[in-house]
Amino acid sequence: MAIDKEVKTLGINMQKEMVDELEKRADSMHIATSKYCKIILTQWLSSGKKLKLEEQ
Repeated sequence: MAIDKEVKTLGINMQKEMVDELEKRADSMHIATSKYCKIILTQWLSSGKKLKLEEQ
């Protein structure tokens, strides 16, 4: 099996509550959490919308 050089793995740490919500949403769609994250990130990037980041 060839490894695609255009693919990278991204690992992030986030609060448990956020992970639980992502897992719940992915489970409701019967897909892996990583697949769900990829879908929502792809849709956001495709939208061209910007996020406003501020310190809290």
